Amino acid sequence: MEWRVETVALVLALGLFLPVCAQSPDSAGSVPSSKDESVLLQGYAAFRNADWTSATFFLRGALTSARNGTPEAWYMLIVSQMYSGDYESALLDCNSFLSDFPDSGLVSVVQYQKGRALHFLGQNENAVLVLSDFCHQHPDHEMYASGLYWIAECFYDDYNFDTARTMYERVVSEFPHDAKAADAQYKLDAISQRERERKLLYLLKVTGEEYLSARENFEKQLKQYATEDTMGLRRKLQEANDRIEELEAAAAETLAAAAAAQEASSAHVSSELRALKAKASQMQQILDEQYYQKDKE
Repeated sequence: MEWRVETVALVLALGLFLPVCAQSPDSAGSVPSSKDESVLLQGYAAFRNADWTSATFFLRGALTSARNGTPEAWYMLIVSQMYSGDYESALLDCNSFLSDFPDSGLVSVVQYQKGRALHFLGQNENAVLVLSDFCHQHPDHEMYASGLYWIAECFYDDYNFDTARTMYERVVSEFPHDAKAADAQYKLDAISQRERERKLLYLLKVTGEEYLSARENFEKQLKQYATEDTMGLRRKLQEANDRIEELEAAAAETLAAAAAAQEASSAHVSSELRALKAKASQMQQILDEQYYQKDKE
């Protein structure tokens, strides 16, 4: 766990757990000399058990007494606030610590915690400045790799993946056995996956645009063909209508000519019939006259 790496190891290195264990309320024969000291010891015990909420509560109460305000107690409060998620209070206490204890051996780790608090508050530019100062001023510090990691996290959260990748790679390559190496490698894989997804999205976008362009052109061609077909059909219909009108006119002329011919034929036949009737009448008259003369004889 991160708190074990960044806090417990550091506290052990500073020898702070010795007084905690010695003065813990659970230790046999340990009797607090005052109420403030009792609250402080409760805060130490909660800190030792990683009960960050309780540690914050008891340490904050104990530090209202000036005699309990040691750099170690303030640092424990800062760490407790960091891991309980009270970053604003942690940042304020980091600033107070750096102002009140400029010569403390804990200045470097408080500076580190301040950078982390700024990062979790979304102030990544300021966090990068603070953490960069920490790494520059303490290149041999045991938290140096963690400092690089949190700088990378600031760039990652601001979508500056190229710079973040450079910092993660430093953690993995230069500190392969550090607790943050695995986290850094995970983020490197995430960045690589993101780049693959971005390329895929780009290809999909390009392909989609080409598809839309091709579809648009196809639809335009269909409309053009439909327009041309409609115009051709209209032309053919007009030609057919013109031909029909021509045929109708020709038929009308033919019918008129036939009617005129029939009428002329009828008039001619009637004239011949009248002539034949006249001849027949004359012949009948001649016959009648001849017959009449024979009777007289």
